Amino acid sequence: MSSKMEIWLKCGKDSIQLPILPASYNVTRDAGHETVNVQNLGDVTILGKRGLSSIELESFFPNKDYSFAAYKKKQSPWEYVKKILSWQEKTLRLVATKTKINMQVVISSFSYGEEDGTGDIKYKLSLMEYRTPKYTKPKKKKTSKTAASTTKKNIKQGTKRETSKTKAKVHVVSGNDTLWSISKKYYGTGSYANKIYEANKTIIERTAVKHGFRSSANKGVNGWWIFDGERLVIP
Repeated sequence: MSSKMEIWLKCGKDSIQLPILPASYNVTRDAGHETVNVQNLGDVTILGKRGLSSIELESFFPNKDYSFAAYKKKQSPWEYVKKILSWQEKTLRLVATKTKINMQVVISSFSYGEEDGTGDIKYKLSLMEYRTPKYTKPKKKKTSKTAASTTKKNIKQGTKRETSKTKAKVHVVSGNDTLWSISKKYYGTGSYANKIYEANKTIIERTAVKHGFRSSANKGVNGWWIFDGERLVIP
């Protein structure tokens, strides 16, 4: 068994071990207390139940073997990126051996990019503890047929109004646009690049083929090739 700490992310039967350990990590847990002002007493604290823990990991995915790596290079840096992007809407388990960290989490944010020309991909991964919500189904209230009919009618009318007011954002590709930069523009982070790709998969793949490519993918990342004039829906 390894004498060094290992950090694992597990999603069902799939998993990855971080190849380069972060220099450090920080775990934050909100207390959930509340401060209120009471007449004649001033501020008082109302004790609350514990909040959710969060943890931030910052390191890089190596493009070559390094002597300080947790294990020899098994795949390209982009394979790690692709897998983490595919896990953004799933619950994961974070395990750090040699510590007490073993908890169910979700991805709060994931940013990545190349900086020094080595091919290594630096990243920052923010994780939030996931606690399964408990839900008690409310008892049904008896309503008259007239009231039920009126409610359904109002819901349909409200839905039509909302639909007519809501217009999807459209981005026209130009210059040095990438899905990562487009995601950064509209969401403040590049971690939604894969979400934009999935929403525009048909047009992105069709345009890539028209330009002589087999697909839009490069280095295992879908949507790598996009072209001026493409109109992409921002979901």
